Amino acid sequence: MPANLTPEYLEAEAKFKQAKTIPDKIKALEVMMAVIPKHKGTEKMRAQLKSRMAKLKDELNRKPTIGRAEQAFSIKKEGAAQVVLIGLPNSGKSTLFTKITNASSEVADYPFTTKKPIPGMMKFENIQIQLIDTPPINLDHIEPGFPNLIRNADVVIVLLDINEDPIFQMEVIFEILNEMKIKIGSKEIPPILETGWAFKKTLLLVNKCDVKNGIEIYKSFEASFKDNFVILPISAQQEMNIEEIKKEVYKLLDIIRVYTKAPGKEPDFTEPVILKKGSTIEDVALSIHKDFASKLRYARIWGSGKFGGQMVKKDFKVSEGDVVELHI
Repeated sequence: MPANLTPEYLEAEAKFKQAKTIPDKIKALEVMMAVIPKHKGTEKMRAQLKSRMAKLKDELNRKPTIGRAEQAFSIKKEGAAQVVLIGLPNSGKSTLFTKITNASSEVADYPFTTKKPIPGMMKFENIQIQLIDTPPINLDHIEPGFPNLIRNADVVIVLLDINEDPIFQMEVIFEILNEMKIKIGSKEIPPILETGWAFKKTLLLVNKCDVKNGIEIYKSFEASFKDNFVILPISAQQEMNIEEIKKEVYKLLDIIRVYTKAPGKEPDFTEPVILKKGSTIEDVALSIHKDFASKLRYARIWGSGKFGGQMVKKDFKVSEGDVVELHI
């Protein structure tokens, strides 16, 4: 006997297939079970639906719950990328965060002022990069969720206090990150890691370099770490090298900005398409809409090293600042 499935059932089935989370799958499955025709031809299907529902509910109940402390460290990515700012107590993180994002973060001259991660947006030219101020890290206690916050970030900024032996601070930070199974550096090619370890591209900032003999101390520190890290001398309070921080973060992110234009019109340079280095014309099209990519015949491109309006195929690699005109 044919099943004679209704349009309502087929619509619910489509939603089930598109669902990304278990609760969404359960919701769609409930509709499917409610609207499926009840006759002999659908007996097997109804049994399969009940079996699916039981498995999904079991899986939902088995999923570990996230504690409040860990929830505080689960921050949704916004903007072009997510950057996490870490440091030991009283290194000046909150001052830097406030200066660079104009967001509010409690600032005081005593340790452990910041109690939980605080997100803000750092403007770099025509894009916004999410910057997260974090509680000070220390050897005595690692907050649940802190390792995952660092692992999920696109770039890490380590802030050091020039007045408190920055080389020793780095040793402490290395030890803490090792406990989290996280390696840091600025090299293009990450080291070979053991299973369970992560590597994060990192910018080192040596804060309070406006003090007497600050630059001399900084140069000594730089000599010890320049082979593995990008390092900048800064003063958060005096806003020294703030713009340079943004530039170095952007370089470490390994992203590019590409601009699109309609035929016969000027490109909009205020809203770039953000892509990873090595992306292609097809990736540009996908960033607009998946249907655009499937229907794309060719593109015209303007940029450094290209003649204006050069016709290119889907697999052509785009570069920073390219202007792309898509043709379907």
